[in-house]
Order: sequence, then C-alpha cells, then structure tokens
Amino acid sequence: MSTKNIQTINEYGPPGPVRVTYDSAQEWVAKARRLASPTLDLAGKAADPAEVEPLVVENSEEWAYGNFMLAWLDAEHEVRHVRHLPDASFFLRLLGRAYAPVFDRRPDLAELLLDHSRPEVSLTNDVLQIQLRSRTEGYSMVRNHALMLFMATLWLEEPRRSQWLDLYDEILTYLDRRPGGRPDLAELAAAEAEAFADFVALAPLTVSPESANHLLDDESRLRRILDYQLYAGAAIGLLWRIYRAVPEVDRQSWQRTQLSELYGRLDYLTKEWSGHEL
Repeated sequence: MSTKNIQTINEYGPPGPVRVTYDSAQEWVAKARRLASPTLDLAGKAADPAEVEPLVVENSEEWAYGNFMLAWLDAEHEVRHVRHLPDASFFLRLLGRAYAPVFDRRPDLAELLLDHSRPEVSLTNDVLQIQLRSRTEGYSMVRNHALMLFMATLWLEEPRRSQWLDLYDEILTYLDRRPGGRPDLAELAAAEAEAFADFVALAPLTVSPESANHLLDDESRLRRILDYQLYAGAAIGLLWRIYRAVPEVDRQSWQRTQLSELYGRLDYLTKEWSGHEL
C-alpha cells in the first residue's frame, strides 16, 4: 500500500460506510453453513446443527452493544439467526485503533480493514458458534471465542486468509514484545469484564456519526476496549501458531479435539496463553 493510500483510510480504517447488505450476508452465511457441516461432524456431541439465517437489524435500539459488536447470536427460534449491523465501518475503524501499533510497522496489512473480509468473518464465525453447545457462564470472548474466529478466518479465500493470519501473528508478536508482555490470566479476565462494561456504558455514543467520530478520537475512553480487541486478536494469533505447528496430516484430528473436547472448557487456551512464546 502506498503512503497516499494509507493517509486516506482515516487512522487505519474505512473513510466511509461499509454496508453489510442482504445479498452479502446471505452469501456468507450460506458459505459458512456449507463449510461448518464437516466441522460439526468433528465436534461430535458438542454439535447442535440447525438452520441458520442472517438478519440485519436497522433499529439501533435493538443493537447488542451499539456499534461495538458487528454480529450477535439469536437462537430463540427454530431457524437461528445471526443478527448484524447494517454498516461495519465503526467496527473496522475501532479495530484500526486497536491494531495501530502493528499497522505502523506493517502498513501493508492495514488494507485488510478496507474490504468486507472481516465483516464476513464476523458473521461466519457466529454461524459455527450458534451450532455448537458451549457454556454461557464463564465463556471467554478472548480465549474460547478465539477458536470460532480462527476457524472462520481459515474459511476466507486467499490472499485474505493468509494476510489476516499474518496480522494476528503480528499482533501476538507485538503484545509479547511490549513492556510487560501478555497480561496474566487474572488480568486478562479483568480486561475482558472491563471492556464489556464499557461496551454497555459507551454504546449510546456509537450510534450517531458525530458522537461516534468523537469517541473514536478519544483513546483514553476507549483504552479498555482497545486492549480487549488487541488481546482477542493475539489469541487468534496464538491458535494460528499452534495450528501451523501441527503436521498437515494431523490437523483434522487437532480440530476434532479442540471442538469436541476443549472448546467448551473454562480453561480453554489458558495453558497456551500463559506459556512461552511459540
């Protein structure tokens, strides 16, 4: 990416709306249902197959956390829904703030926030999650949910698949090299809880374009959310390092173990997060 292009993406992120259209959402969910089918076979008793459809939510009063969460689950009906926002631009710009230290070193990766690859992952990972049995109490959106996002990233087409995995690896490298390194497990849990408290408190400020722009410029108010997004990206990078070290012939077995035995556990990825850099 040229310097000129970097300067047009508004602090790393799209300069205008990124619409998640009916056609796009239908295409991504259909793709995820197709790709999730063999994955659910690997999950065994943890699998809970169902029909899944996307549903755009235009009314901001019905959004899960304002513009902070691009997609969320609704399993209350016979046909399960992946509900989603109509515009992904705030979410992508938020990631741009969180990942800025990495983009400053690897500006070539900043272009990933300018297309629909990450919005696609937001919907497709939820298609997988909504068809798995997992605990709700104690579920970590950093550790447990990293597996859902990692699997959905593997479903991307090239070159975006490799580029996103490269970005997540770079995020983990950045986190490990900065003073203090990774937070310990207690700090990680606290950071996640604090971020979700801020999602609730700050959600009203994300709805109007004017207040959303002001909020994105106020990194002090967003600090706990930005840290959470950084840790979530690093957890995906950690899974990528583990996965790529597995011989290709054993990767299906690795996925089976993750999905059928480990994913639903409270201690998922805790040993790996606490261990030495891979």
